[in-house]
Amino acid sequence: MPYRPKNSRFWHFDFQIAGRRFHGSCGTEDFETAKAIEAEARVAAKSTPDQSGVYTLSQTIGTYYADQSQHQPSARTSFSQGKSILEIIPPQTLLADLTQANIQRFVSIRRATVANGTINRQLQYLGRALRHMARTYGAAIPDIDLKAAETREAHERIRELTEGEQSELFKTLRTDLHPLVKFALMTGARKATICGLLWSDVDFATSRIRFRLKGGLTMFFPINAEMRAFLSSLPRADDPAHRRYVLTYIDQQTKRRKRIVTGGGGLDEAWRAALTEAAIPDFRFHDLRHTFATRLLRKTGNLKLVSRLLGHTTVETTTRYAHVLDEDLHDAMAAFSPLGKPESRRKSRSRA
Repeated sequence: MPYRPKNSRFWHFDFQIAGRRFHGSCGTEDFETAKAIEAEARVAAKSTPDQSGVYTLSQTIGTYYADQSQHQPSARTSFSQGKSILEIIPPQTLLADLTQANIQRFVSIRRATVANGTINRQLQYLGRALRHMARTYGAAIPDIDLKAAETREAHERIRELTEGEQSELFKTLRTDLHPLVKFALMTGARKATICGLLWSDVDFATSRIRFRLKGGLTMFFPINAEMRAFLSSLPRADDPAHRRYVLTYIDQQTKRRKRIVTGGGGLDEAWRAALTEAAIPDFRFHDLRHTFATRLLRKTGNLKLVSRLLGHTTVETTTRYAHVLDEDLHDAMAAFSPLGKPESRRKSRSRA
């Protein structure tokens, strides 16, 4: 069970498996969350590979999580993705025995309960785990085509916050949460990236911010004059453990500033309550990312620029926002006559 060391606000875990000790901070003050983190650590520890060169699927996914995923903002999502894979493909399956049929069965079963995009991201996670085992531990990757197993995704819904809705949202949302929403609108960053942002990631000297993205990638976002003023105005927490985080909020019980944790502290409830009071339907926090993208594309007309600032690995991913350009083309043509407004010329000749 988690324990709280003297002079620490966070719960810690400390256990042994097969004679090896695993210990560290859970990074949270919430006991229930700490228990979940300790459980994840135990799963990862049990999956730590030996040096035999023969690895199971469970060891592969557990090792990748322990080595890479647990240190990323999307750790909980990664843990869930790995768990979903092991629920269908037997965990003790040796990598050498993993076949295309195993993958196809996984896809077929998952399609009954989740969206195609979710399945694709789980397959991509498996691919990263396999490549990690090959690079780091010399494992032989089975001859399977994960890309071919991916399912066709429906076009993602694009919900943009209107200026009127934005004004109403800030009227109803708790003021200590305004910086979180403003930062999302100013950068298009995902919630996990924002919540994990440290002041050490902000470099005023070079005018850029380092974002840690899902998949272990990083990118740099430029700091303009508006962003510089925004960051300089942000209040900081008194507690050193929380003070190093850029975005904080006021705990409604202790009245002290704390780092923002995705899905914690009752913030999701506060967000939904503000949307309800502002009468903003069908809107999610991730839609702030869509709002940033559509506004920037409408302003610049540069799809490649938007793609880079969103951290997309290919510009094809960004084409979902191309409808903005189509709308602008339609508006431009509505006010333009290629024939020089012949109707006006006819009226002019008839008067003569």
